[in-house]
Amino acid sequence: MPKNIRVQKSSIDDAISTFGNLPSKAPSDYSLREAIGQILPAIKDLMNKGYNLDEISKLLAQKNIAISSTTLKQYIRDFDNSQPEPSKQSKQSKQSKQSKQSKVIPLPVAAIEESQETPPPKAAKKSAAKDKEVTVDRTVETDAPYKSPPKAGSEQFK
Repeated sequence: MPKNIRVQKSSIDDAISTFGNLPSKAPSDYSLREAIGQILPAIKDLMNKGYNLDEISKLLAQKNIAISSTTLKQYIRDFDNSQPEPSKQSKQSKQSKQSKQSKVIPLPVAAIEESQETPPPKAAKKSAAKDKEVTVDRTVETDAPYKSPPKAGSEQFK
């Protein structure tokens, strides 16, 4: 059984302040997906310069980053889908703001005065076809009595 070890408060405070001042330690290796995520801006620059994914995957292999062009394509697609582009967001927000804003169309003063003088139109009378009630007879008469469907496993299914 371990002994009951006591630690001074000053030692605890000293450890906390020392640990808080230490710089972040970068990992020494990354997963392939993480590596592509870090290199992605440079990969996109190469694509903009006219390099295709096969050529880029060969360049990466020269730098000890072995990845197929198919996997590279999928990783790029995944990163693009996970981070929405700001230009798309701004376009969508502008469109939604414009659709939410009501448009006011000024009327000429003469049209306003004319609308106040004319009484509102009366409601149209119901048509004769709407007043009539239509019924549909859905009963079917047969001479044969009702038979329930056969159960699974009966002779009909064998």
